[in-house]
Amino acid sequence: MKSGFREKLISSIISENTYILGVAVFVFLILIGVIVVGIIIKSKTKHEESVKSGWFICERIFYEAFVTGISIFPLLGLFGTVKALLNIDFSSEMANTQAHFFDALTSTAWGIIFAVIFKIVNAVIAPLTERLLEKEDSQSSENGSHFRKKDSQ
Repeated sequence: MKSGFREKLISSIISENTYILGVAVFVFLILIGVIVVGIIIKSKTKHEESVKSGWFICERIFYEAFVTGISIFPLLGLFGTVKALLNIDFSSEMANTQAHFFDALTSTAWGIIFAVIFKIVNAVIAPLTERLLEKEDSQSSENGSHFRKKDSQ
């Protein structure tokens, strides 16, 4: 790697690709919500099923939002690439054109980086969350409630 590459990449997330950083922070907050609601569900006792059911719905909503957020990052990277390439003015000096190409590549890189990071986190929390949600689905089926069974991914 070239000296200064990391610094340029990090400065690009602050200057040109702030929307990707903003979505990353938002998805991280949703992840915190998944974890907190999961802890609340585990702390509830069996005789509080009516209260507990509301927490399971919150868990499902947070987890679905988290998984959806993961799939948005590559799209944001592509959006940044297109945005930067559309701003290229080939009649101007070469340094300006190179800067736009760098912006295009860094937005793609950040989209991939955040998608990979959150996908790894999802691989860790998915089994726990899925087990909680499947448990609620089986309990609600026995009680006559109709929750949508999560499609296998």
